Amino acid sequence: TLPYCICLSLRLHDAPTALTVYCCRALDRCVQGCTMWMKPEEILLANALWVTEQSNGFFTLQRRKGHGTKGLSSVLVGTLDSVFDSKPAPYRILHRTPLSEVSYVVATSLSREEIFQNWAWIEQNLLETLKSFDSEDEATEFVCCKIRSLVAQREVSLPDVDQDNAQFRVNASRFATIFNLPRQEKLVNYYSCSFWKGRLPQQGWLYLSMQHLAFHSFLFGQTTRVLLRWTDITTLERSNNFLFPETIMVASRQKKHYFSMFTNIVETFALMEQLANLAMRQLISEETFEADQQLARKLSCNAPKKLPLLKRDLDARAQSETYRTTFRLPLDERLDGSLECCLWTPYNKQAVRGKLYLSPNYICFESRVKNLVCLVIPLRLLQVTEKVDSHNSLPNALLLTTRNKVNFLFAQIEGRDFLIEKISELLAKIPQPKEIPCPEDDSTSLASSSSSASWEPEASLASRFELPRSPEAQEAETQKEKQWEEHFAEYGRGLCTYRTSKAQELVLTGIPDSLRGELWMLYSGAIHELETHPGYYRKAVSESMGKRNATSEEIERDLHRSLPEHPAFQSPQGINALRRLLNAYAWRNPAIGYCQAMNIVASVLLLYASEEEAFWLLVALCERLLPDYYNTKVVGALIDQGVLEDLARDHIPELYTKLDSLGVLSMISLSWFLTIFLSVIPFESAVNIVDCFFYDGAKVVFQVALAVLEANQERLLSCKDDGEAMMVLCGYLENVHNPQAAICSRSTFQPTAGSKETVDISTLVYDSYSKYGFLTSNMIEKLRLKHRLSVVQGLQDANVKNVLRSLSLDPRISALLTQEELSDLVALIREQQLSQHSWGTGPPGVAPPNVDTGAPYGEQLFHLDMDQFLSFLSAMGPWSRGEHPRRLGVRLFRLADTDCDGWVSMAPWSRGEHPRRLGVRLFRLADTDCDGWVSMADFCRILAMSSRGDMDDRLRLLYGAHLAVCQPGDVEDAQRDSADDSPEQEGAEVATEAEEYFSSLEEGSSADQVLSSPAAEGSSAPSLQQQQQRMELLDAVLQRNRDSESFFGSASLSSSYGSGGDPSRYSSKSLDMTLPDMNQEQFVQMWQTVYNLFVGHPDEQDFYHALACTGTELLQMGEMNHEAKTKPDDPTGEHSGGDGTTDRETPRDSGATAATVSSDMWDRHWHISFQQFRACLHKDEHLASFFDTKTPVSSALEGLRSSRIQQRASSTPPLTGAIKV
Repeated sequence: TLPYCICLSLRLHDAPTALTVYCCRALDRCVQGCTMWMKPEEILLANALWVTEQSNGFFTLQRRKGHGTKGLSSVLVGTLDSVFDSKPAPYRILHRTPLSEVSYVVATSLSREEIFQNWAWIEQNLLETLKSFDSEDEATEFVCCKIRSLVAQREVSLPDVDQDNAQFRVNASRFATIFNLPRQEKLVNYYSCSFWKGRLPQQGWLYLSMQHLAFHSFLFGQTTRVLLRWTDITTLERSNNFLFPETIMVASRQKKHYFSMFTNIVETFALMEQLANLAMRQLISEETFEADQQLARKLSCNAPKKLPLLKRDLDARAQSETYRTTFRLPLDERLDGSLECCLWTPYNKQAVRGKLYLSPNYICFESRVKNLVCLVIPLRLLQVTEKVDSHNSLPNALLLTTRNKVNFLFAQIEGRDFLIEKISELLAKIPQPKEIPCPEDDSTSLASSSSSASWEPEASLASRFELPRSPEAQEAETQKEKQWEEHFAEYGRGLCTYRTSKAQELVLTGIPDSLRGELWMLYSGAIHELETHPGYYRKAVSESMGKRNATSEEIERDLHRSLPEHPAFQSPQGINALRRLLNAYAWRNPAIGYCQAMNIVASVLLLYASEEEAFWLLVALCERLLPDYYNTKVVGALIDQGVLEDLARDHIPELYTKLDSLGVLSMISLSWFLTIFLSVIPFESAVNIVDCFFYDGAKVVFQVALAVLEANQERLLSCKDDGEAMMVLCGYLENVHNPQAAICSRSTFQPTAGSKETVDISTLVYDSYSKYGFLTSNMIEKLRLKHRLSVVQGLQDANVKNVLRSLSLDPRISALLTQEELSDLVALIREQQLSQHSWGTGPPGVAPPNVDTGAPYGEQLFHLDMDQFLSFLSAMGPWSRGEHPRRLGVRLFRLADTDCDGWVSMAPWSRGEHPRRLGVRLFRLADTDCDGWVSMADFCRILAMSSRGDMDDRLRLLYGAHLAVCQPGDVEDAQRDSADDSPEQEGAEVATEAEEYFSSLEEGSSADQVLSSPAAEGSSAPSLQQQQQRMELLDAVLQRNRDSESFFGSASLSSSYGSGGDPSRYSSKSLDMTLPDMNQEQFVQMWQTVYNLFVGHPDEQDFYHALACTGTELLQMGEMNHEAKTKPDDPTGEHSGGDGTTDRETPRDSGATAATVSSDMWDRHWHISFQQFRACLHKDEHLASFFDTKTPVSSALEGLRSSRIQQRASSTPPLTGAIKV
């Protein structure tokens, strides 16, 4: 059976058509069963460390020595494989002819079954064909070509399979097996190194994956494993000393780990830094990593050596980030490739050697000599691309012409045709910018001064509110404008200007006010987003105007504090423009919203740029130039504070020691960095620093800060306390002036009293560049990485401490759970949330709610969704036995999820065959606002009461969980659980009858439960009244007093949760009386849950008998309550109890949060109280003993931690930490 491609390779051109068709079909069939074929590789020593299991004249099936055994050979071979990185698959098939000394590996496998399937296929399809060849060379050629075609056909038929080589896939599988990690954990690369265990190095392999750093060593039967999550690493350092040469130190919260003897320590450490940095960014922004699936298919003329796909992806991301930073490009721009070439510079008639960079929207060039020339050409402006072969001195030239008829000549391009092809391909994909439609604005602004719905963006406010200048200042301003005009004439103006060191010299002297907005837009890169998003700002303003929320109110408070000395912000025009700008950005980026200090920066931007330009400058500042600065935790500013400390330690060590002892650096850095010195230096002087900042990036703020500290070194060294040091620095900065600036309305510049001298801003900027201009963006970014680890980990630790402190202050929690148990519980929950976030296995499209920052930390930071809630419930709860324990869990979840957001805070009662049912009910009980989240505090209260509380606490949870409504998915889960019931479990007659009865009731009850659920009615959240009712129910169940008057005495609670409740019966003085009455449908569901708790219990029959008696008694009580209530007043039996209306006449409250009577099969006036339910269960000895049993939380936590480690390979991502064997 020879495919046509094989026929060609063997020069069998006369193969008939029928044979060709038949062979191609045969190839298709065989490819489907071949999973481990590999391109043939030559080997000389076929039997070294291998055992032959089967062989024939052309093929040999071998097994690795020691595989599957525990003898000496297994130890020796395992040690050699670990040290020399052979790590072969344990089974392989070789092709070898009788007279040849060379063998070819044609198939490998990790399992015996798969390799024997391949062996059977070879014997069936190849052996007879090979016997027909006259020479061994032809047979070998046939086999090699056959196997290659199988591999190629398999890659074509499986385009989504990773393009990593076979050896890497084997190692990735081994990595997942050794550390029991799930399939979501992707290996990036692995390196040979030594791990220092005590004083002895253990040679092995360092595995770097997306979420973990792992080490494995197998030497002479001894196994060493280390597994660390990137989010647990606090320090990464590379050092070289006598004891540990070329060593990488990795510090976690527990201890330090040392790795050395790397073959390529530079590459290894760079990848470790990148992965740790990525993990920290994910913690800050809560974004997941998505690999570039198109990377393996991208066309490249100078592709690097074969690397693992994820490693190539990460390298490409690092290069793209450097590319964007260098040329100030948008965040979504990704580098496509680069090549060496020359650029012809017309201003000096020279060819400058450098590198050309190509991305989907830009062509950029940077000279090899730093700052010599830089060029950015947007592809959207490109009109003509043509070859130029007429220049003998400029071979392989390429001419680019823009729409403005500006020509750019590149020469000495290797692979010019390939470059033209790529440019043509990218040009075809560039979309034309379209005006973003703006919805008609019928809303008004928050302030009365902006009551009109119509508005127009303001021009630069400095041009409208001009300030007077002295004659000398006006002359200097005119001279600077003339210099810039000459510069434009020589180097070009606009996006495609040649950026040279001459431009930097002009920027250092200060940009004239008339050109400041234009050049800020150019050098910051904001001009690109402005031109590619026409109409975006108008839409953002229209969407944000008139919206009242916490962010807009905070903006309103700060509007009149923004540059109040300038007349522009003493007028409605300036205030309204600032209001629109800040609200529009808050609408664009709700993750940041508004942060104090943004108003100061934005007001200065509005002075020199138009309103729309100022918006895009603010976007560039917050999202690219100063990332993570303006969030709620100012993480970026805290990181740069550490960077400043390191720079001060290295360059002004004596002063650093003094300031560190006084704690001054931490006091000054935030105010300096957040506003780019605008809040500490008079703004007319500080704008010169902003000029340099937009031109050179964030390194400017460090240069100026170091220059300021060095200029005041003598006075700072003589300071005795931090107050005196702050006075020195504040006095110096206030005396910085700009003699060429316009005179602000406050007055002419006057030195601060007590100051010795004034400082010219030009002198300060010049000193910062002359002394610290050697700082580069790469140096700053490396220092940021170092401190990003410590800052983010410090914030995480502080959050956990605040959560524990908040939980320990709750009397119900602290009385039942110890501090150690709370600490272990919070750690486990946090680890599981990190795992789900890292592997992307959390709720799809769902994020924790944005809780009010004024709420306690336990309410803000840690929330559980239903799956997390139920997983801990099933592992730790006493009421987890039975047939359908999920039901009560769902109800408890709904009880705790007071805002119905689908998230809560951990509880028990969920072992057994269906552990989710009870847990789901508990979740619904706690999810009062129906958003699918429950707070950590509520979860801990439920866990404490269910595991350590008394019998009344547990009965209150059980009772309240069945008053809370379940969502449609909860009902479906319950019905699915019922469908999966095994008849073998229905041992007792009473259990069988109860199961049949309850299953029939669910069919009639589910529909109306859905009707009373907000989610079923299409609403995203319950109304405020419904939330209040759910919160009252949860507070009554948890016996929690919110210090609100008559909080538990609301009549709405009784009328909403029971069909026959009497509001007069509920009083805030008796907490037991606050629980509403339960109707018949709710009671039947609750009793079904109770029955399920005892399925499989050793005393199952005794409990069923007790439940039958108790249930009968409660049913009779409900009927008596009905009769006692309806006979005196309403013989017809239609009185609902207490409100003078009938159930038939009263329309159903569609937003009610409890299940209501849903079918004619229910007695609409039957009801029981919690006191009756509690009394009946207390009477029975068996039931009282069961519900009074305490759960050892500490042992449950330890068991949960152990089970998570053992079950990492399961479908649910495990909890992982540091593991050493």
